[in-house]
Amino acid sequence: MSQKVWNEKAETMSREELERVRFEKLKRQLKRSYQKSLFYRKKFNEIGAKPDDIKTWVDFRRLPIFMTKHDERGSEAESRERTGYSFGMHCLVPPEKMMIVRTTSGTTGTPTFGYSYTKRDYERFKECVARVYWLASLRPGDRVLNCFPALGGIHSSGGLWSGALLRIGVVPLEVGAEAGPERALQFAMLTKPTALFGSPSFAQSLIEASPKVTGKEIKDLGITKLLLSGEPGIEMPAIRRRIEEDFGGQWHVWWALYGEACGASCHAEEYQGMHEVAPELSIHAEDIVDPVTKEPVKVEEGAIGETVLTVLDREGLSFIKYATGDVIQLFTKPCPCGYPGPGYRFKMVGRVEDMLIVEGTRVFPISVRQVISSFSPRLTGAMRIILSEKPPEITPPLGIKVEHGSGIEEKDLTDLKREVEAKIQKICGIVPEVELVPPESLSRSIWKTSMFERKYEG
Repeated sequence: MSQKVWNEKAETMSREELERVRFEKLKRQLKRSYQKSLFYRKKFNEIGAKPDDIKTWVDFRRLPIFMTKHDERGSEAESRERTGYSFGMHCLVPPEKMMIVRTTSGTTGTPTFGYSYTKRDYERFKECVARVYWLASLRPGDRVLNCFPALGGIHSSGGLWSGALLRIGVVPLEVGAEAGPERALQFAMLTKPTALFGSPSFAQSLIEASPKVTGKEIKDLGITKLLLSGEPGIEMPAIRRRIEEDFGGQWHVWWALYGEACGASCHAEEYQGMHEVAPELSIHAEDIVDPVTKEPVKVEEGAIGETVLTVLDREGLSFIKYATGDVIQLFTKPCPCGYPGPGYRFKMVGRVEDMLIVEGTRVFPISVRQVISSFSPRLTGAMRIILSEKPPEITPPLGIKVEHGSGIEEKDLTDLKREVEAKIQKICGIVPEVELVPPESLSRSIWKTSMFERKYEG
């Protein structure tokens, strides 16, 4: 099919029209949340304001953070006590109207229920995510090998993401990361997928396992559309090039927090960030705050800040001024790819909880890893930041274990170490202490590989 976008009317509206439509929806969402939710009524009352006081975009941006992950868990705990259900006091409908119940994976704490929907909200979810998949190259007739985690979270068999795939005529092939690369490859041989869902780590595990399991290189299996997310990687040319060459395809990164803030990368040869594909259904990239002070950051080309999510037109779970913990870099100028959407683009910088402060300088692991990846093939790209004390305040130098590449002679390691340290100091502005270790000596995960080694935890 030749259509450039999934929803032409929504994805080609003008910037002026987007701002008008979005603000009207915002006013309705604020008013309804205040009326239907004790949680939001309390938040407004605490600051001495009401939804009708929000008359301009500036007024909205001045509102403080209403919710964090901690608040979300507290809201859910309170609703369990009051109603016996875990949807949260920020839910605007009776519990029996919630038709789909999914949680987060709970990898950073107690799972939360943000991926739960009314029937109407799930249709909205499928529309948002369909736009992501279309921009990320999926088309009717594609078959997607889904290697996201399948157990205990949002990616259960026949779950949320499959509904969005079916909406655009794509066949979901549910495997799950828990099956491991060997079972995934065996299933791929039987079902002939054209696309892959998973993390960059899982994609790498398929590359390594394919010759042993199938007798073929991974590119011989015909998987050319790579929708990989959940970890850094696409931002780093060496890592992106290696995975794309091994598969013989193109890597698209995508994002859909709670089915909101949807974004996907385009076909541009150089990574341009993710395009907002449904900015009329949520606010996120344009409401950014300083990760530490939580003060608003000016929206302009290259601005960096923590995203604050506010949903629009969501019937059940309402997220207003929700500090996501994700730090992005915003791009307001048109993309070379020509995507016509009125939204902006954004690149993931890191998680607030992963930010380190070394002698007053803020640094995210992804920034260090970008430097490491630039030394390929002398370095494999695998690394661990060594934390001997509880972050974020770190006493320099910042310890970093890095795998050197195969074939590097012992006599060359000292010079390589100095070269890596100098480049990290120049680009990241911190003093590092690099320890080079042999190839494949740092453990890998088939889902998300940690970039930290926390020695202070014992």
